[in-house]
Amino acid sequence: MAVVGDKLRAERERQNLTIKDIEKGTSIRSLYIENIETGKYDQLPGEVYTKGFIRNYANFLQLDATALLHEYMEENHPDIAAQDSALGTPTHVAPAEKPERAAVHFDATPMTSDLRQRVDHSHHRQNALVLVVLLAIIVIAGGVFFFFESASPDADQMRQVSQRTEQSKQTSPSQSSASQDKNRVAAKKEEPEKKAPDGVEVTAKFTDRCWTEAKVDGKTVFEGMAEKGKTMNWKGTQHVVVTAGNAGAVQFTVNGKDMGKAGGMGEVVEKTFSADND
Repeated sequence: MAVVGDKLRAERERQNLTIKDIEKGTSIRSLYIENIETGKYDQLPGEVYTKGFIRNYANFLQLDATALLHEYMEENHPDIAAQDSALGTPTHVAPAEKPERAAVHFDATPMTSDLRQRVDHSHHRQNALVLVVLLAIIVIAGGVFFFFESASPDADQMRQVSQRTEQSKQTSPSQSSASQDKNRVAAKKEEPEKKAPDGVEVTAKFTDRCWTEAKVDGKTVFEGMAEKGKTMNWKGTQHVVVTAGNAGAVQFTVNGKDMGKAGGMGEVVEKTFSADND
């Protein structure tokens, strides 16, 4: 018996709304809405998306999304729900604010074959760009080598310089050695100490609404809708994994290094960050 699905369907019918109305207001496909209402969760794209669909559907109907997600966990994952209750922690982390119906922009597009094709195409373009950059570096290096080769002095000039250098070494070897020692000491003092990063720290800046899930060292610390202009920070000892439902709306900084946007607008991506591969 699909308790959560029955409640959502009953409230939809009470408000005289059709499944198409819900699809239009939430961007969730009609097929997924029908599967939620009938309890066919195995027909949905995954656990993360299932909970996101339920939350978005409940918010659109102005129901208590957190309570419905708790019932969903008790209905389909009783062991996890029991452990969370025993520990006194909520089943769902960081519930999102209840949005107005006109402001719902949740991107419910799953990771379909079309999306995978777009991701593969993006990878091909990136590989092509890397190849072009390498070719440009080779051309520039060749030009620099040719320039210095053509500008190098002739053999007579080189012999004169060599003779002067030998004379200078013979006249003041102790001064030259002392000067070199001073230069080595000064260079060692000027070299900054490289400090290894202590774990991994990820900062996410959102330029638009984006459904987001963050896991720190295997533990979910945030799951919900991040609003435009919001900045979030997560720090872990081993790794931080972030799933974004609208990759073009989030920009990451890892251990102080700007990583740029996670992807394109409307893309669903998962990013894994660690201290040794940031």
